[in-house]
Amino acid sequence: MIWLLVAKNEFKRSLKNKKKLILTLLLPLISIVAAIGVNSFMKPSISIGVIENEYTNRAIEEVFNEVDGVKLIKANEETINTDMILAKYIGVVKFKEDNTFDVYCLDKNIKATLKDCISETTNSGKTERIKNLISTIKEENLSIAQRSNGFIFITLIITCTMSATVLLKDKDDGILKRYSTAPNNLYSYILGNYVYNTVNTITQVLISALLLYLLRIDIGISIYQFIFIGFIMSVMASSIATFITVISKGELQASLLASSIALIIALFGGSFLPIEKMPEVLKFISNISITKWILELTYFIEKGIYYEGSLFIVVGIIVLSMITIYASIKIGKKKLC
Repeated sequence: MIWLLVAKNEFKRSLKNKKKLILTLLLPLISIVAAIGVNSFMKPSISIGVIENEYTNRAIEEVFNEVDGVKLIKANEETINTDMILAKYIGVVKFKEDNTFDVYCLDKNIKATLKDCISETTNSGKTERIKNLISTIKEENLSIAQRSNGFIFITLIITCTMSATVLLKDKDDGILKRYSTAPNNLYSYILGNYVYNTVNTITQVLISALLLYLLRIDIGISIYQFIFIGFIMSVMASSIATFITVISKGELQASLLASSIALIIALFGGSFLPIEKMPEVLKFISNISITKWILELTYFIEKGIYYEGSLFIVVGIIVLSMITIYASIKIGKKKLC
């Protein structure tokens, strides 16, 4: 069980570097608790982009700004679709001559509703439709637990990669080369690093759960459910971090790649914009996003569905994690020596 000795050695090495140990533990904890805390106190709201020109209806802007939960943002006409995909606003309004206007939106139903909202305010000064839209979006949006776990998964991928880059340092120091020339296989070193990273990440989740309990922060699921989902996320995040590390040439490249991948799978997984509001192409791509699986697992657990959807997702994530580690070992044997 050489991989177990490697993992044990990694724990000993981390304990010697007190500053790195504290940073490794504190950064995820602060991010996790802050994200959950902010999400717990968030109120349902919508942001509407407005393309400024000489025909902009200031009276309607004033009425909308008085509605609790509505925020008007100056929109850039050249980046409308990108901004909506990133959930900067749910739709964009462009006023034209004679009090007419155009509405741009990824969702056809919301587009029609926004038109009705603006028309209602223009004709009667009422805001009932826009208030109803806020209530509808609240029901369709991600829950506090889903938003929190989506953000936590992004954080774990990045912090796990920071920890896994010790492999690159060992490569530069010649440790991996000496290790592979001895009667050892490099796979045990990579696997040992993965085990250390996973256990370290699970420890962070456990400490976060303790803080949530002490601070009495309600995220919509129990502490035990949070720990279970956190365990699944730790296994997957550590495997992704290992893969990113072995394909990178240096620590900086690994960190940048981890941040990019984490944001991309979060975007396609529905962390920023609900999948139902995405274009059809992005909806199809979202099926391969691990973040989507994490959000769906959280949803099923919130609803008490433990065997039908939850079990399938858990098995799928564990199998994918094993495949990712296997690929990391195969690639690592060639790139880390």
